[in-house]
Amino acid sequence: MDLAKLTRLAGPRWIEIEATALEHNLRVVKGLLQPPTRLLAVIKADAYGAGAVEAARIFLATGADYLGVTTLAEGQELRRAGITAPILLMSPLLPEELPQALTNDLTLTISSRSGAEAAAAAAAMVGRQARVHLKVETGLQRTGLEPGEVVPLAREMQYWPGVQLEGIYSHLAEAARPGAARRQLDCFRKVIMDLESQQVSLPVKHICNSTGLLLHPEMHLDMVRAGTLLYGQFPYRASRRGLELKNPWRFKARILFVHDVAAGTPVGYGGDYVVKKATRLAVIPVGYADGFALTAVSRPKNLNDLARHLAKTILAYLGRDSAGTAVIIGGQGAPVVGRVGMQLSIVDVGHLEGVKVGQVVEVDIRRPTASARLPRVYCREGQPYLVRQPSGDMEPVVSPAKGILLPEQEFSN
Repeated sequence: MDLAKLTRLAGPRWIEIEATALEHNLRVVKGLLQPPTRLLAVIKADAYGAGAVEAARIFLATGADYLGVTTLAEGQELRRAGITAPILLMSPLLPEELPQALTNDLTLTISSRSGAEAAAAAAAMVGRQARVHLKVETGLQRTGLEPGEVVPLAREMQYWPGVQLEGIYSHLAEAARPGAARRQLDCFRKVIMDLESQQVSLPVKHICNSTGLLLHPEMHLDMVRAGTLLYGQFPYRASRRGLELKNPWRFKARILFVHDVAAGTPVGYGGDYVVKKATRLAVIPVGYADGFALTAVSRPKNLNDLARHLAKTILAYLGRDSAGTAVIIGGQGAPVVGRVGMQLSIVDVGHLEGVKVGQVVEVDIRRPTASARLPRVYCREGQPYLVRQPSGDMEPVVSPAKGILLPEQEFSN
């Protein structure tokens, strides 16, 4: 496939998602599980930036049993795409959202008695069964039923018409700390034992996230919820257990403009950066509106983490942070100079030979900040087969000669 055709489909910048990497990651994660433990693939937040619909299809075809999302809109998107697998909404919904959730056959999380009653009322309203998982608060203090509330509510709910008690779960707050994780598991198991003593059956029990999956095999239970591992990243402070994950993600763009500047020329907004010697500058169609050069700021986890945050801030102030070499052209690094614009950035390419308009560059961008409106180009072994355009529309890459989803040549050439 030539670059002109790629630009017609995706525009001058795109994120490549390698399907075989996603497949590999799911297989190695599933290899840690003992049958009959199920695997729920978490595809919240647009599948961690990989694109929810195609990521869901890939994971299900590779062996995922369940999908997990956070919002009603995320679940609806999957259903509109024709995905029929079970989908768990891992957050409470507002009462007015419940009829749409049930109409779309989405499994509900119940975190309160009022939420349970609203789900039952919605089921009666739309004439659809409400499949539910009870969420137990064991230590995260985000959402969930208090342990003492679970048994009385579940005993009632098992007789409510239109409601199916399918599962029960909790969420590890400190999975990397064995003592804290064990206390949460003990609390969760106590609730399960109390339910069983009252002959209340909840077939699917789950508590493990990606960190718990790696560190606590005894906590796998009936199902585990894997998120970040499937996208090629290891959770903070989690043992890798010998796993080799593959990175499915690359952000590419094409150079829009190239020009020469003399020594002493101010570059970019504010004239903050001044070139020290004559050089050549290239402009790429990527900026902070796309998430480029943005950092997700969170509270440091410990003193070492605080030191790393401070070091990055100081280096950024001095103009020596990693964003300064965030563009790769022909296998070589090139620094971004001047302020990053909203949709355009300037790269110093004076040390490189033959840089020209239309050339493909690879851009370092943090996945959590990457815009969902950036096109996703799905590849198999480097060969594109599908483009998700900024509108969200899916455009197959079709070979005119054979009428199959296969490109003529790799577009990164």
